[in-house]
Amino acid sequence: MTQILLNSLVAILIASTFLTTAISALSSKDRSLRKVPAKIGRSRFGHSDIPNADHRS
Repeated sequence: MTQILLNSLVAILIASTFLTTAISALSSKDRSLRKVPAKIGRSRFGHSDIPNADHRS
């Protein structure tokens, strides 16, 4: 019986921590969109900037 109560208490604690984190992340006013650098791959039929790209083993 004690183990059930402790497991329930831990589950409630984890759930409340998750909800607190989610609410604070969603309600913060300084959320800004940041540009993330990403490489766009070229078509495999086109010319590549990578030397010897056709000679992969």
